[in-house]
Amino acid sequence: MPLNVILADDHPLVLVGGALALRTAHINLVGEAKNAEELLELLKTTPCDVVITDFLMPSEREDDGLALIDNLVKHHPDVAVVVLTMINRPAALNSMLKKGARGIVDKRASMDELALAAKAVHEGETYLSETLLDILNDADEKSVAMPGTPLSQRETEVVRAFVSGMSLQQIADREGKSVKTISRQKRDAMRKLGVDHDSLLGDTARDLGLI
Repeated sequence: MPLNVILADDHPLVLVGGALALRTAHINLVGEAKNAEELLELLKTTPCDVVITDFLMPSEREDDGLALIDNLVKHHPDVAVVVLTMINRPAALNSMLKKGARGIVDKRASMDELALAAKAVHEGETYLSETLLDILNDADEKSVAMPGTPLSQRETEVVRAFVSGMSLQQIADREGKSVKTISRQKRDAMRKLGVDHDSLLGDTARDLGLI
């Protein structure tokens, strides 16, 4: 049976290159989408085995990033999801896998990897580009954090406020909480995100679509 794939990315060159790589590997490309909304609409009428999608694509709706993976896994459980991304931070990569992505392909890798990833996840395997696998393995050896653990709503709000430029005191005043409480929530969020320095918090929050 042919392997049916839908490819989603907001960059035309990625769609063209990805389509060529998949067809060259004798994979049936049954649809293309330029954003999350198009992808979700396409899935309503076009059956497929694998979805290969960019992690963050411009959209008027807040259904990108981790929310998109969650939506795909929840509403299309028989479709294997492969994420195509430039992101290489361990916390973000682990979160993608925790949400249910079966594969992650580094956008800096050869387009030929799309076919390898599609075939691997269709056969029940997990696929990671070598560069990303090295990063995750290295992080697993060094980290004592809890990457991939979901943030609570309060922790998410604290992170958003902090990376937007508010001080802990300002956040505490706004929320009617003590600075110690806000500091603890920020610290817990950082452990869940797998970051140990404030300078990395903003980058990781942006990677995950929290801001």
